[in-house]
Amino acid sequence: MTTGAGRDGNKYGWQSWPPDSLDGMPPKRRRLAGWAVFWLLLLGSLLGSVFEAVGVVQPWRSLFVLAVLAAVVVPLIRAAVLETRQLRAEGIEMPSYPVTRKSLISAAVITAVLWIINGVAVAMNQDQFVFPLLPIAATAWLAFQGHRWNSK
Repeated sequence: MTTGAGRDGNKYGWQSWPPDSLDGMPPKRRRLAGWAVFWLLLLGSLLGSVFEAVGVVQPWRSLFVLAVLAAVVVPLIRAAVLETRQLRAEGIEMPSYPVTRKSLISAAVITAVLWIINGVAVAMNQDQFVFPLLPIAATAWLAFQGHRWNSK
């Protein structure tokens, strides 16, 4: 972690920034967010196109892309979690995003839309397998948010 004289008597420089910005995140969490955005914008579709050009059929193509994603993201998640634990042990409170009724409804609507889009994609491509990665991830996120809402 980058130590230094932060503003307002903070131990780390990144603490002086708003917590909802990339500059206000701890370094390893920022790296995780950056890689996730980079993956979603470029690498996922690029790898899918490469596997398609090579001739890998659809169920395996999605699994290979998911395996590469896991190989990149799992170590980053682990490092971010360890960094968060270390910061909490130092007494630095990491802000969490509150779960409100509005955010839970928004997540439910987004999840439903993703499942509808997946259903349309399956109906249009009946001869090919369509892996519902985004709807499954959105459902897991909704369940996690629902659990946080209930545990308040």
